Amino acid sequence: MLLHLLKGAHIHVREYKRNIPLVVEDKPFKIKNVQPGDALVCFSRNRVLQTAAKLEKDGHKVSVIYGSMPPETRQKQMHQFIEGKSKVIVATDAIGMGLNLPVRRVVFLENEKFDGSRRRTLTSQEVKQIAGRAGRKGIYEVGYVAFSSDVKRMKRLLSQTDHPIQIFTIAPTKGVFERFLTYHHDLGTFFDLWNKFENPSGTRKATLSQERALYYTIKGTDVEQRLSLMDLYGYLHMPFSGNEPVLRRQWQNTMKAVVRYEELPEPQTKYGSLEDMELSYKAVGLHLLFLYKLNKQTEAHYWERVREQISDDIHEMLKKDIKRFKKTCKHCGCELAWDYQYPMCNKCHNQKYRRRYDFEDEEWF
Repeated sequence: MLLHLLKGAHIHVREYKRNIPLVVEDKPFKIKNVQPGDALVCFSRNRVLQTAAKLEKDGHKVSVIYGSMPPETRQKQMHQFIEGKSKVIVATDAIGMGLNLPVRRVVFLENEKFDGSRRRTLTSQEVKQIAGRAGRKGIYEVGYVAFSSDVKRMKRLLSQTDHPIQIFTIAPTKGVFERFLTYHHDLGTFFDLWNKFENPSGTRKATLSQERALYYTIKGTDVEQRLSLMDLYGYLHMPFSGNEPVLRRQWQNTMKAVVRYEELPEPQTKYGSLEDMELSYKAVGLHLLFLYKLNKQTEAHYWERVREQISDDIHEMLKKDIKRFKKTCKHCGCELAWDYQYPMCNKCHNQKYRRRYDFEDEEWF
């Protein structure tokens, strides 16, 4: 696809091939068979922490990696593994994104992942990307891959030939906004028109879902009235987790301060649980986005140090207290086995669906 788009341009194509063999183990992996140099892969933060807790209790030194982890904490967890202070690493598919680690064997504890809308089987490309972390020249001359279930099917995915990418995502450019401004002057109309816009063949439109959702929280307020369309869209397009209510409120309050030329409100920081600290890290990160955008470099230096301290605290908590993480029923809170595949215990599940069936029987009669 890229070669077609670049037709006529002078280009060099370089092909890279794996020079370390990759061997798939025929037997399903069992947690009791974990070995030094293993990278155990699952697809949620909670499952990572629960698996790491299980391994720590069994006497293994473990590092963890997951997508929402602060980058500084991730680096420290990686260095623990690289330096041999931890012997096993438990990670989400974030491990497949360019991390160069001395991994002997990649173990898939799950063959499915939630992609934001549904739970589905991994694609061939995803399996290859993650499995490719196994083996490192000069340390392990062979890389191994293991699966906890459905080995034959997953092995086929690993050897399957992938189709070339045929589609890419497009988003509004500055030129698009400039043309829009010759006819309209509000972002609500822009989002409606973007939704109706028929994208060219071979492309998909960026959804702009977060930008749209944030816009409707300030629509009709002085924030919308006092900013140009381009400036407002720049703030809407800030890279942060807009689905977090705390961060969304922080963004709204900071936007009010920006247009009213007031001092920016400080981010809320909480140092209780791991979840509290990770949210605090994100809150400080959002505050820094505003400070740098407004050229408040001096204040930014202070908050950079605060953010670094939070990441250090997260690393220390993971290093010292990971054994305390448990898998619990989301309804009654009872402890579940680390490999229990459902979010609620059998008792709560039976009670929930028995009530539903009783209600349906009453309606029927």
